[in-house]
Amino acid sequence: MPHTHPQDELVPVIKGICYLGEGTKFDATKLKGYPAGSFILIPAGVPHFVAVKDGTVIVEVNGNGKFHTDYVER
Repeated sequence: MPHTHPQDELVPVIKGICYLGEGTKFDATKLKGYPAGSFILIPAGVPHFVAVKDGTVIVEVNGNGKFHTDYVER
């Protein structure tokens, strides 16, 4: 589900492939795969969505201060 955060989000991918897309509506054609060892930086306020296509994916979501998620209305 598309969402934003009020601060930058840094997401290291620990295991598997994390798929990320940008936009206010989920669109599988916009997904880009980030394999283990990648660091994803999502700037504050950028609408984005994630997907797992297969297997196990482990990521670590990092932000500064009070971190929360604001979902984009449908």
